[in-house]
Amino acid sequence: KQCFDEILAGTKTEEYRDFTDHNISRLAVCDENGAILDTRKYKTVKFQNGYSKNAPQMIVEVKEIFLDIDEEVDLEDENAELNTDNCNFTIVLGKILNHSNC
Repeated sequence: KQCFDEILAGTKTEEYRDFTDHNISRLAVCDENGAILDTRKYKTVKFQNGYSKNAPQMIVEVKEIFLDIDEEVDLEDENAELNTDNCNFTIVLGKILNHSNC
């Protein structure tokens, strides 16, 4: 609820998602071997606070999605491994385009 309210108020301009297989499948473009080539280009994201029929919802512009990798990770090292401890997805939010039940 707190993050939802902060996004609605315009004070939270980035949302984060863990580097998990689930989020990789939704936010990354991968080659046939599973290597990440880029992030997906979404125009909007829908946030919902709860699961009830009348739950507060908003549609927010997506400016950018990028992979935020810790500085300690040497991407030149072929043995470097990205995981939930050293990277995450960052979704840069723009304008709130629509909201309901808020």
